[in-house]
Amino acid sequence: MFKLTKIFILSLVLVFGFALIALAQEIDLDESIQGEADDSAKDIIISLDEITADEEVALDEDVTASDLEASEPKLLPDSPFYFLKNWQRGIRSFFTFNQVKKVNLRARYASEKLLEARKLVEKTDIPEVIEKAVENYENEINKVKEIAEKIEEKASQNIEVGKFLDKFIKHQVLHQKILEKLEEQVPEQAFEKIEEARENHLQRFGEVMQKLEEKTEIAQRLENNLEKVKGSEFKGFKNLEILKNLEEKVPEQAKEAIREARENTLIKLKEELEEMPVETQEKFKDYIEKIGVKAETKMEILEDIKSELKEEVGIKEELKELREEIMEKIPIQIKREECPQFMPPAPGFCKQGRIVIKRDAKGCLMPPKCIIPGEKQIKEKGAVTCIVLWDPVCGNDGKTYSNKCWIEASGVEIAHQGACKTLERKCAVYTRNNKQETHCAACGDGICESFEFCTPSVCSEEIISEGAGPSKVSCTNDCGLLYCPKDCEKE
Repeated sequence: MFKLTKIFILSLVLVFGFALIALAQEIDLDESIQGEADDSAKDIIISLDEITADEEVALDEDVTASDLEASEPKLLPDSPFYFLKNWQRGIRSFFTFNQVKKVNLRARYASEKLLEARKLVEKTDIPEVIEKAVENYENEINKVKEIAEKIEEKASQNIEVGKFLDKFIKHQVLHQKILEKLEEQVPEQAFEKIEEARENHLQRFGEVMQKLEEKTEIAQRLENNLEKVKGSEFKGFKNLEILKNLEEKVPEQAKEAIREARENTLIKLKEELEEMPVETQEKFKDYIEKIGVKAETKMEILEDIKSELKEEVGIKEELKELREEIMEKIPIQIKREECPQFMPPAPGFCKQGRIVIKRDAKGCLMPPKCIIPGEKQIKEKGAVTCIVLWDPVCGNDGKTYSNKCWIEASGVEIAHQGACKTLERKCAVYTRNNKQETHCAACGDGICESFEFCTPSVCSEEIISEGAGPSKVSCTNDCGLLYCPKDCEKE
């Protein structure tokens, strides 16, 4: 019995010994990884003329462990010894009493857990295993936010908070790139979990920034750190995507700062494009086609750039043509079985307007719309200068304006945020005093044109067409049935 006990204890010691050796290999990385990251950054200095569009895309999409000042994980969540890794992390965090150091530590753990999830995606296609690893990452990001909430000082008051925030911004941008890649790589059953993690991450990203930085300084700090993230000469395009996604998820108080960063990034990219030689502009066109950005976002950024470029810039016309190529290459939405296949419009669609692509409640791409911005005439006169960042508002004249700056310049009151809905002209035949009368109206967005008989007092059983039934009238032009008065009431 004693001999069996000794064998059992020895086996247990050996097993834990090997596990601890594996764990030790992972946690000894602070200075060595930083050194590797610095060395790799030096090795990336290549002549820009030698880089192809595909290589430019890789620079903006591929993220290495050393970029995150971490090492490639060896002990993964599917290992029976993974609890030792979390045990070590928990002890180290428990005995870290300085909140700034603790939030740094937890941010590092979040990077490690995201790398673990990526490694698992390469290793297995079992949705439950992948989802569990992604959930580990989400929990760690939540802890980063919780600890950040306990820090009382802003970056301007504590240099260590500022240093953390700089590193945090750069690393969270890289996290977004990894999560976007994972959306393309995971099995369909795990897609929604990755998408959810990416959106939650954006929200936490914005909340931590807002907590630790003055509102007036967020835009500048974002721009400075986006510039420091490694990437191609066209990385401004990818940065615009990240900033747009971030603006949608951050607290309302921080949206203006993110928007300012978007505007400045757009202006900078536009100025760089105007100075580029023709060969580089052609490479930029190829880059846009190949970069992994969601179709609706890619189209929006492309339209923003096109609207800002001077008329004489050669690439402007090519970007118009590129819109059709992007729509033609939108893949079948294999990640969502319930989505219908996207059908691109006919060639020549929306030559004079702005193409807008949106998703429905299920996340499926809807058919593209052509919108002629309401400020078109003002722009042609050149009297007002507003940046054309797409943040549409509907005027009480029924026209959609690119943003608040343009509608204010036009002197039109805002009906509501977002693009105007399409006004539908409806015509109906009414019987009044034994005579048939036809009346038409354009209804929608609070606009109701001359539908004088569409009122509760008149719309009654006596005003009907034969067979239409009470409170209904048959419509001409195959419009279907009009229901009085709700078909023409203000929203």
